[in-house]
Amino acid sequence: MKYTRSDFPDGFLFGADAPAEMAAGLDMYRFSVRWLDILPDGRTPDTTALDGCERWIDQILAHNLRPCVMLDHVEIPTTLNDIGGWRNRDIADCFARFAEAIVARMGDRIFNISTSNLSVERPGDPRTEARSLHHQLLAQGAARQAMRSYGMVNLGTDVLLPDPVVLDAIFNKMYPQSLLDRLGDHLPDNWLDDFTVIAEPIDWCGVSAKVNSDIDPLMRTAREYTGSLPLFVTLALGTNSDQSNELAAVHAALDRGTPIKGIIVQSDDTNTLKTLKLLTGDCNRPAPWIRPKGGLHAHWNLVADIGGTNTRLGVVTEGKLTDLRKHPTRTLDDLQEALHYLCDEIGTRPRAVVAAGAGPVQNGTIRLTNANLELSEDALAKATGAHHTYVINDFTAAAWSVAEITGNDIEILQGEATPPLGTRLVVGPGTGLGVGALLYSEGHFHTVSGEGGHVGLSPRHLDEVEVFSAARQIVPECFFDDTLTIEAEMFLSGTGLPVLYQAIGITEGQINVTMRSAKDILQDAQDGSDACAVKAARIFTEHLGAVMGDLAVALMPTGGVFLVGGVAEKNRWLFGQDFLRAFNAGGRFSDLRKTMNLYVSEQGEFGIVGANNFCKNALLR
Repeated sequence: MKYTRSDFPDGFLFGADAPAEMAAGLDMYRFSVRWLDILPDGRTPDTTALDGCERWIDQILAHNLRPCVMLDHVEIPTTLNDIGGWRNRDIADCFARFAEAIVARMGDRIFNISTSNLSVERPGDPRTEARSLHHQLLAQGAARQAMRSYGMVNLGTDVLLPDPVVLDAIFNKMYPQSLLDRLGDHLPDNWLDDFTVIAEPIDWCGVSAKVNSDIDPLMRTAREYTGSLPLFVTLALGTNSDQSNELAAVHAALDRGTPIKGIIVQSDDTNTLKTLKLLTGDCNRPAPWIRPKGGLHAHWNLVADIGGTNTRLGVVTEGKLTDLRKHPTRTLDDLQEALHYLCDEIGTRPRAVVAAGAGPVQNGTIRLTNANLELSEDALAKATGAHHTYVINDFTAAAWSVAEITGNDIEILQGEATPPLGTRLVVGPGTGLGVGALLYSEGHFHTVSGEGGHVGLSPRHLDEVEVFSAARQIVPECFFDDTLTIEAEMFLSGTGLPVLYQAIGITEGQINVTMRSAKDILQDAQDGSDACAVKAARIFTEHLGAVMGDLAVALMPTGGVFLVGGVAEKNRWLFGQDFLRAFNAGGRFSDLRKTMNLYVSEQGEFGIVGANNFCKNALLR
């Protein structure tokens, strides 16, 4: 029987993967894009290759064809082969970068996009075969997540029937028993956890099969896996007789309710394609494809600065902060709800989420010291659907806040008007005393995490000995053994300044010294209305300067030393000549200290700025 377009449902699409000029007159044109071409080093997109791909898509559109892209993962970049190829789990993120590069550049001109059939490495080596298969599926799921973060829709995968591996993985979050019996012992550790990514939903399914008169594989695919999802059937045709038989099988499957949306013909036979174009003709031709107005939205990232009282959520588009929300810091459920609500409001998933908070980070989880809250990267992914999630210490964020700082963002205490490029030290007296370092090496910044706020602080002058002794009565647990050395944070922070003030009161013979806030103490010190407050401010200033000078000598931050945080921002009067004298007093190294660049950062929301800078750097790695 000879079929025409009118024998198929309205909107049914016919396509080919032959040269575009040969496919002209059909509805779709499918072509593969090689990972090796777009990301030759596995990480950095090749702009020349992207330019060529973009021109090719424009040529397809010029022939009134819908561009259908298949992401080819068979030939991987050489550098990734060097680290084990598909045996290495990290390769999944690299494949997602490949997908991002395509969608970010030309996603608004692509009708649909899919991942290709699995390839098997070393079929005689079960360990390699198992890990290769698993990591390919992980990479495909990661790619779909990455593309959706740009607002890309019409994402699919191509499967070779009757192999159920891909379909079971996506729709059942499990491998078929036959595969587990053969390779289950060789799958990577915690492989089941990866199905949260592997099972990233598809919008349609491409099936490749020699259907001929056997339509059962098509019907079973819809019945057992894809349901009402559209199917696109790839037909490998060699002759016109093949075409007639295959079309008859597709038509029979349609008659039985199989939701086939279109076919893609694989053939380099000119007569076969000519016959296909004749039967499709212009009768009942689908309406022209209308590209999304305005193209895809720019991808966005979500950054969070989680404090003891408030959490700030920032929306970052094209590297710039475009929206900032403030929420009370309560429970993990409240935070996840706020994140989920923001994502729903925007309508798409963020590409990446970075959350910064005060506390140590271990195995992707942070326990916030100033809030009864534990937050993991997995929880961020669950709440937002982001492909990349990071939790970082608040002073990792503080260090990153000065990565792109300019002369307009600082007050100069000492040194050059513009911070030079180089390693940078950040110190922030706030609720606690934070210390962060941004190391500069080979053209890139790297953070070093630590707890510099807990170094030792000892009396600098004889009249301070009794103050330190009195403080030992108040916070004995913060002293080093039986010495007069105390954790620096217990004097040099918003929490510690009241302890220092109380200790001074004890030395002045005051009984039951009232515990006062750091804000009130500094206010009284500034206007001179309270002698104990004045002395507390002097000790605070000199010791903070000395600690910062010592840290600077240890690190040698050629890019500058920066004060950040609320105390520095609201009490500039503290950082005058007494502070500078203490910073520069270093014995034989005093002259060296005087050459160091010293600044107060005037950046608002430095935690958000730092989380954003961290995010940009992490996504480039």
